[in-house]
Amino acid sequence: MLNTFFKHRSINPIIFTQRYLTVKSDVDLNVQMKLLNDRKQFRKSLDLFDKYKENNINKLSSSTITQALKACAQICDLERGSTIHRLISSRINNDFYILASLIHLYSKIKKLTFL
Repeated sequence: MLNTFFKHRSINPIIFTQRYLTVKSDVDLNVQMKLLNDRKQFRKSLDLFDKYKENNINKLSSSTITQALKACAQICDLERGSTIHRLISSRINNDFYILASLIHLYSKIKKLTFL
């Protein structure tokens, strides 16, 4: 569809550049991490998480923590995932999103150890 527009010159081609947003809130952090995870840039996603988790781990949303755990699962980083688990252990009892992410992380690592 876009090729048709470009051929008929009805719109000018747009060049998309990757730019990182300034993280001003947990929502910005979550969006950034989701974009990085969607692009399979899991280590960058975790680096961004590490940058903001130090002073704010209790303020981070379930979505942000879920994105971090997803990245850990994708790169099979059990050590980092376990560290996140320890940091948030006091608040996960009723958070089904985080619990599901932890189950996914540990089950993926367990599958790989038996291969």
